[in-house]
This record gives sequence, C-alpha cells and structure tokens, in this order.
Amino acid sequence: MASMRLIFSSLLFSLLLCSIEGRSNIPLTEEEDLELENELQSLNKPPVKTLKSFTGDLFDCIEMYKQPAFDHPALKNHKLQIRPSFQTKNNVTMDEKIKSLLDQGFNDTCPLGTVIIRRTRKEDLIIAKELPKYFRNYGSRYHVLDSSEQNYYAIAESENGRYHGFQSKVTTWALPNVRPNQVSQNQVWIMGDVDGDYDDLNVIQTGWHIDGYQTGCMNLNCKGFVQVSATLGPGFAFTGSDLSTYGGKQAYFGFQILKDPERGNWWLSIVDRNLGYWPKELFPNLDVSKLIQFGGQVRTPNDVPSPPMGNGHSPHEGHGKASFFTNAQFIGEDNQAYTPGEGSASLKTNADAKYYQVVGDPPSRGSWDVGYGGSGGLVAG
Repeated sequence: MASMRLIFSSLLFSLLLCSIEGRSNIPLTEEEDLELENELQSLNKPPVKTLKSFTGDLFDCIEMYKQPAFDHPALKNHKLQIRPSFQTKNNVTMDEKIKSLLDQGFNDTCPLGTVIIRRTRKEDLIIAKELPKYFRNYGSRYHVLDSSEQNYYAIAESENGRYHGFQSKVTTWALPNVRPNQVSQNQVWIMGDVDGDYDDLNVIQTGWHIDGYQTGCMNLNCKGFVQVSATLGPGFAFTGSDLSTYGGKQAYFGFQILKDPERGNWWLSIVDRNLGYWPKELFPNLDVSKLIQFGGQVRTPNDVPSPPMGNGHSPHEGHGKASFFTNAQFIGEDNQAYTPGEGSASLKTNADAKYYQVVGDPPSRGSWDVGYGGSGGLVAG
C-alpha cells in the first residue's frame, strides 16, 4: 500500500516539490550525468546533522540561512522572514511541538537555527524530467489538462475575485491500487491573473500525493520555497494513525495558504505549524489570487486504466467513507477567512460520473464540505 506524502509546488517559477522516485529507464549521456551531479552538489547543502525517517529517507538539518532557496537568483537580496507579520512570537507553537517530529519516526531532532530538508538523490532528478506531465496544464482558460495522456480532475472552483488565500481540513487516506507511473493527488491551486497571458500566469499548488513510484516528496531543482520549520517539511509521509479507515476513524490535517499583508510572501502552514513561504519575488503577477481551485486529480499512461481518486469511493457515500475537504474557506483581501455563499463557486469534472465525482455546492449557511473521488478505471478511447 502506497503511503501518502505532502507535495508543494509553484508553476512557472521552478518551485516544485513532488513525489517522484522510482525506477528510471531514462538514458543519460556523460554530460547529462555530470550535470546531475553538479545539481546534487548545489541542492544538498552540508548538513549540521542528518536524521533518518521510518521510511528510510534521509533528512538533513541545514542552517536556515544556507538552505537551497537562497540560491535562487531572484532571492539574492531577500530578507528571511522567520514568521508571518500577523503572528506574534507568543502564539508560535510549531517547532516547540517536538512530538510531531517523533511521530514521523525520527529518534532525534534538528538543532535550533536549522531547517529539516529531505536529501535529494540522483534518481529523483532523473525522474523529474517527467514531472511536467503530473501537473495541470493551464492553457485554454486554464481549466483543462494535458490531453496527450489520461488526466482527469474533480474540483471545486471559486468565482473570479480577489483572494489572499485558502484554508481547509483534508481527510487523509492511502490507496492500494495506484500502479507504476500513475498519480493520484489532492491539490489546491492558487492562481494569479487567469485573464492575462499564459506566460504571465503565476500559480501556487499544495496538497498530498499518492503515486506508483512509492517515494516521498522532495525539493528538486526548485530553489525558491523558504522553509522555516525544523520539525516538519515537504517529504514527510502520512502512515498508520495519520490515515483514515473506511467507515471508521477519520484522520485529517488542516492547512492554510495565506498572503502576508506586510511582506507579500505566501505562507503555508500545516496543522497549525508554519512550514515556510513562497517569496513574493517569485510571483510578480500574484499580488492577489484571482481564482482558486481544489479537489482531486489523477494521471495515467495511455491505454492504462486510470487510478482511483481520493480514497477510491464515490463522495456520495458521505463522510467517513469518502475523501473530503471540510470547512473549506477562502481568505479575502482583509486576510479574514469566510465561507462562500450560494452561487459563488462551482463544481467541475472532466470525466463521466461512473469514474469520478465531486459534490458539495456552497451552502446557504454552515460549513462548506466538498467531497471528491471515484474508483477510476477509465481508458481513453
């Protein structure tokens, strides 16, 4: 059974953290091999300490000011932000919660002043050549996927507006039927000016990811996302007690993407812990988000039945038996979260309902819960 991992990415500015490992059959020339070795030297900074997770992955404790993000040319004069401007030191609880690190299978912790980063391997960079296929193609009004392969989605979409973020709680599941080279993922897309030119579009993505490569996420050649946590970061796996069971215990993780009103950086927090932020320098066209999408997406090679989405069950089966975004809220320009009213968001899918579905129109009152998923099995004709 594949474990589930966090992924974080931002399109068009080379910030891409994704689950990517597996057997690679991509041949390399001597020149390409040397290029990858040089990239590894650049990405894997000398660690203060190295930790090993229960999955066998190595995580390095890197001095905060020496992390790979600061090698990005756009961040040459960037000033590190330790915490969001709207958060005081007294209410920062993220890295004091050492239990979160122990829960990940580590028997030690990273020292003060460092951040924890999953170590990159050459195989990860080789497979990264295929990564563009795993993500949304924002051509044709940014609502379609790459038609050269089987890509399907079931999402909720905001109306065009002005947003400073999104927050929700997501049920976490593991899937047993994701085949090699397939992807099943839960995502949030924070988009900039969707009415402008494609080349000028800035997008932030975050979510969790299950794939047939059965590995973790990692910082590829993506220098840019600034990490501030020494206990939690991209690449951690959800397993065991972190996963939901059908008709039984439900496991959730809460997350928030929020623009800092003073510094302009886009902060990511998971279960009330600040992981880090996407610096504003990487997003000249994302002063505000004009469109937000969230839900499920799958990808499979041609002529191979598509994988399950969510937990593989229809969202019509309800809470406790399907995948849900619960208490989904947009964040306005005043940095306050709110539940959108009726008619202010829509549900979209590009597959027949017998394969994938999405349910949960914005309510007239109460919490907004959006369910998505399906058994898959669709083969393109």
